[in-house]
Amino acid sequence: MKTTINTAFSELKQYLYNYSEEAINIKINCLNNCSKHKLNSVNQIKEYHNQLLFLISYAENEDVLNLAEKEMHRLSISVNQLSKTKQIQLVNSGIVNTETHGTYSLTLINWLLNYKPNSVQIHSFGDDGIHPKELLKHFFNEMEFEAISNDTLSKIKWLQLVSGLKKSTQLLNWLVTEIIKLPLDIGLKEQLFESLKLYIRIKTNDFTFSRSFGSIKIKNNFFHTNGILKKFNEVELIHKKLPLPQKLALNEKNNILNTAKTALLLLNRETDPITYGNPEDVLVYNLEHGLTIALFCINPKLRLPIESYIGFMMFKNGYPMSYGGAWLYGKRSLIGINIFEAFRGGESAFVFAQLLRTYAQAFGTTQFEVEPYQFGKGNPEGIKSGAFWFYYRFGFRPINSDLFKIAEQEFNEISKTKNYRTSFETLKQFTKSNLIVNFKPTEHIIKPAIISNYITQLITKKFNGDRIKAMVFCKLVLKKELGLNFSKLNELELIAFNKLAFFLTLCLELKKLTNSQKKQLVKLVFSKSSSEYQYITNFLKFLIQRYFVKELLYFKNG
Repeated sequence: MKTTINTAFSELKQYLYNYSEEAINIKINCLNNCSKHKLNSVNQIKEYHNQLLFLISYAENEDVLNLAEKEMHRLSISVNQLSKTKQIQLVNSGIVNTETHGTYSLTLINWLLNYKPNSVQIHSFGDDGIHPKELLKHFFNEMEFEAISNDTLSKIKWLQLVSGLKKSTQLLNWLVTEIIKLPLDIGLKEQLFESLKLYIRIKTNDFTFSRSFGSIKIKNNFFHTNGILKKFNEVELIHKKLPLPQKLALNEKNNILNTAKTALLLLNRETDPITYGNPEDVLVYNLEHGLTIALFCINPKLRLPIESYIGFMMFKNGYPMSYGGAWLYGKRSLIGINIFEAFRGGESAFVFAQLLRTYAQAFGTTQFEVEPYQFGKGNPEGIKSGAFWFYYRFGFRPINSDLFKIAEQEFNEISKTKNYRTSFETLKQFTKSNLIVNFKPTEHIIKPAIISNYITQLITKKFNGDRIKAMVFCKLVLKKELGLNFSKLNELELIAFNKLAFFLTLCLELKKLTNSQKKQLVKLVFSKSSSEYQYITNFLKFLIQRYFVKELLYFKNG
């Protein structure tokens, strides 16, 4: 019987997550049947692309893998042959031979101009963005008053006038270069650049520069001969000894960081540890079932003061499949995960367990906290999928005591009543509280948000809101108590102490520290300017919460 195009693709969809012996043969037949049909439907191409990504990453054997890879190549050729109208409908899909349009940070666009210079150009400026002349005119020579005051030219035409360039890619490179050269802090440059509301056009004509083929190198594929792992002992896996990080050359780390940037970029996403990450700081762990996790941290100038924001990307048989990060503070951490759409029918629970395992063992984290967005706040898909119960499975419980009790009651009802489902309203109610889990007894520590509020209040009361005066005071105290000579610090060491000066001086009882403890504290701050990973280790050793001033403790309790 001759299969129709709809029959071939719908049958593959039906058996995509089925790993029985019969299903494997059906998948192979489906792929062979699909290969006989022309790909010219936009919706079908999007869906088939996700299915192929899943099959390549979760293949049962080499036959399925080879067929899926062959079809992915055919899909890329088909996309290139589509009409312009249909290609426009594939914008922001990240599929090879399509375009991505979006706004990005100055740092990411600068990276892109160096990494794939022929793949990026200006698309447009948003109507609500400021004119580039408003940003640049303060740095032009005053004799260029005619160009500075020109109100008749469009944003693009004005850039052409002042740069002497015409091509869109050249204009983008010129604009980015000029902003980078401004004698301003990188954070301020980013803020000014964001105010332009500049949209860029990215072309994915390079196979590796796409979601379709963008992956990291792996030694061997893991084949799911026994199917997908859905049931396992979560606690046992989380406490299973983590392997040592891979020993990689700098170029290998750089390739992993570039792959991570590309995966997010083509879906209009960014995270600070990946955008502002340095290749030398990349840590990579090979885990079970073909999983590889890469960890990233922000360059010293943009790091958080007392927390450590460590981002991650999880790869499945080399393909980016999830991303997110953790905000580490002592043994406590906020954590967030996003799984790419193509991989949501796979081993999500197993992936999350591996994530908790990595952060717990690499950084000594014993308490994890999840914010409501992860399970539904402002995220209807999270409510619909019952994401709350996904976290409940791992021991996460509402911090709010009333919601804690409701969750217990609901879980008991689910356990004893077949086909029982928690109502939408109840799941929405759960989003009024963070969720928390403790893998070991965790010493209570004042949260960074409370410390931040305390410092702001103290500056307004003690220094009448004069931050410069407050900083002068803090540096005098640090010089006296810690023996610091700020004139002898290098640039990064100075940045680290500037980040932490208010915290060290206003929140800690420095006079109570022994000379040895003071040296430890200085070492802790210096590590913030060098290795964020070492800072995390030093922070745990120092037990900083034992030296908080009484006023901060009172402020916290009040």
